[in-house]
Amino acid sequence: MTPNFVKIANPTVGKQSFLKPIFTFFIAGALMSTFTNVQAQRGHDDRYERGRDGDYRYDKKDRDNRGNDRRDDYSRRNDNRRDDRRGPDRVVVVDRTRPNWQYANIPSRNAHYNALPTGHLSINFGGIRFAYHQGVFYKPYNSEYVVCQAPVGIRVNVLPRDCRRVVIRNVDYYYYNGTYYRPYGNEYATVAPPIGALVESIPGGYEKLMINGETYYVVDGIQYRAVLNRGEIWYEVIKIM
Repeated sequence: MTPNFVKIANPTVGKQSFLKPIFTFFIAGALMSTFTNVQAQRGHDDRYERGRDGDYRYDKKDRDNRGNDRRDDYSRRNDNRRDDRRGPDRVVVVDRTRPNWQYANIPSRNAHYNALPTGHLSINFGGIRFAYHQGVFYKPYNSEYVVCQAPVGIRVNVLPRDCRRVVIRNVDYYYYNGTYYRPYGNEYATVAPPIGALVESIPGGYEKLMINGETYYVVDGIQYRAVLNRGEIWYEVIKIM
């Protein structure tokens, strides 16, 4: 018996049938590429998100650093002003049994130095070239410099930082380390101490003076006596010698 065979028609090979698998291949490749790009983008986005968090922390740190830099710059500017014109950074130990407790950490009157402090200001006054630094005045002495009383009438641009206001007969004075200031235009001029002024502390380098069993303190030719002011020991100007 002759078997029955099913005749299969030969496929017609034409442009359309030839390009179809190629077109399908490119479509599949494009889809795969798109999928890969999406996955890569997601990974990039994930990395970006993590990186952005990291950048935020970094930026925040940078901002903090910039803030610190600004604060440091500000502090340096303030420090420069303090160094040159206002007053020193120092720890003050309150010990009212010592007349100079407030100024114990700065140069005393008549102390001698081989060189002037860095950042001092030079002020020519009365034919003498004074130096001023942190509320302390210096003048030449042979080949050295000696801490001195501020001459009356010399002017500075800014008061020392720890200056205290003293009101005598409705007149405002500013006091720091034995020196009394009054406003003079845009500056401050040193003046003679007002009799009756009460101050918390006097400069180092003072001398004790005993009169009729009572102790007085003399510095810069000014005589002080210890008095009680609201339960605390203060010092009153009683005489200019």
